[in-house]
Amino acid sequence: MASAGLVGTSRRIELSRFASQPLFWLSLALIVLVGLLALPVVVPIGPMYWDTYLYLDAAHRIASGQLPSVDFSMPVGPLGYYLFAWGLKLFPSAQPLLLAQWALLAVAAPLMAVVLWEVSSRDRALSLLLLVPFLIFAIAPSNAQFYHPLPGLDGFGIYNRHVVVLLYVLLSGLLFLRDGRKLAIFCAATMLALFLTKITGFLVGGLFGVTAVFAGRLRWTTVLLAAGIFLVPLLALELLTGMVSAYLRDISQLAGNNSSTLLPRFRTVVTNKLDVLLPAALLALVLLVVEWRDGRHRLFDSSFVWFSVAVVGGIIFETQNTGSQEFIFIWPVLALILVRMRNLKGNWKTAVLVLGAFAIVPTMTTIVSKSVRAAAAGVTYAQLDAPLLKNIGQVSARWDMIQRAELIEPHYVDFRPSYEDLADKEQLPNWQYFSDIDNQVQWVLSAEGLVETLLAFEVENNIRLAGLMTLDFTDPFPWILDRQPTPHLQIGADPTRTIGSLTPEIRAAIEATDGVLRTNCPVTWARRDIEATYAEALTGRTVVALNPCWDLLLRAGILPS
Repeated sequence: MASAGLVGTSRRIELSRFASQPLFWLSLALIVLVGLLALPVVVPIGPMYWDTYLYLDAAHRIASGQLPSVDFSMPVGPLGYYLFAWGLKLFPSAQPLLLAQWALLAVAAPLMAVVLWEVSSRDRALSLLLLVPFLIFAIAPSNAQFYHPLPGLDGFGIYNRHVVVLLYVLLSGLLFLRDGRKLAIFCAATMLALFLTKITGFLVGGLFGVTAVFAGRLRWTTVLLAAGIFLVPLLALELLTGMVSAYLRDISQLAGNNSSTLLPRFRTVVTNKLDVLLPAALLALVLLVVEWRDGRHRLFDSSFVWFSVAVVGGIIFETQNTGSQEFIFIWPVLALILVRMRNLKGNWKTAVLVLGAFAIVPTMTTIVSKSVRAAAAGVTYAQLDAPLLKNIGQVSARWDMIQRAELIEPHYVDFRPSYEDLADKEQLPNWQYFSDIDNQVQWVLSAEGLVETLLAFEVENNIRLAGLMTLDFTDPFPWILDRQPTPHLQIGADPTRTIGSLTPEIRAAIEATDGVLRTNCPVTWARRDIEATYAEALTGRTVVALNPCWDLLLRAGILPS
């Protein structure tokens, strides 16, 4: 009996040790997420949600044989779109926003596991301190900014959330992995992921890497090894596809289109993020005083330098960012500060703890509370009636938002001259049009009506349009209807930021497209500008009013005589 009791106690101890391992919780979280992706989960639609449809557009283009930046242009790198495309094959019923958000974990989770494995062998509490925020930020599909008062998940800024999570992983490795071959491979893989996700994130990651070199955490031999490992897959990708140089051309063109907004964006970041930057500035000052007073002259490896560089990196990244989990990657630096100042006592320690908490906790609580609130409210919401839109229909909204969306569409039809007048003055239907939930709901319901009438039109005329494109910001219809997407176009068509001039290549691709879709509910200046950009390629088409809100511009010779 006694031996049986000892065996039982021993098993409980072993189970307790296993359950306290960070890798156990990381693995458990991934298993839960995979289970959710396998189900047709419905989430409450949020502001600017139609950004999520860009992932469906890109995934369909990739599946049809198009290469990012070579056959179509993108505002960011190809990694997130490829991960989404592969994820959609594995989980065909996945909720698009959740799949787009969590697909990055296929890259980020193994990299973070390397850090957790090494750190947990020295300090398990520290490894848990790094794991918990990582999981929260990587899983929560919410930004740190509020764009609408009603609960909903943020369907925009997804790739920006991906970047800050990767920067979190990179800083964790630079600060807590030992220098050597493992760190070289880790840095190369993380920087490669950053490069293929968003160039600005790669540049900020480079800033962190340079700091690590000056701080003595990276030897030059490690840097050279990491650079070689980083360049080999890029060179192979370029030789096989030409994607890398095309990607750099896209980014160069995008930077040129937005160069005039750089300085105003610095001002916007500072004013919008005072809740983080003010306590961060005070904490940097406290760290400088504490380290100087105690004679901790680590130069570049000081807590003051690491924290300051992380904050400056955040400011640089946020100038090219709209909606994200801003400055979350200062968390690993705060963990380093806590480790270094365990023995610090008195008012200085209180100041460090309080200011550190003010610099990061409000961001975390905002992200968590928005996600939890959306999940709780979603239980009472109604799913939108859009069965023809496949996964796009896996969204819900409050009954009054659905009711308003149903009423607003005939209003747009009846009062079209009013919205044309606003478009003439380069004004949207309202100031926060793209952030409004009713607009996002109306787009889904209107798209459902379009698909229904377009399919009926094809049956009535005994035709099937092989290729489709849409004169709008987002274009998931080729994916919805399993048609060929028009090549050489910009996904996420923004006439002020991303669309260039009409090239002969683009003109030929549009002219060869069977059907071009145009929405009139409502008329907006952006939609007008997109059509004006492509006007020369649209001449000679037959205009068919599919319904009061959607026109079909048919290529000549499609309809039977």
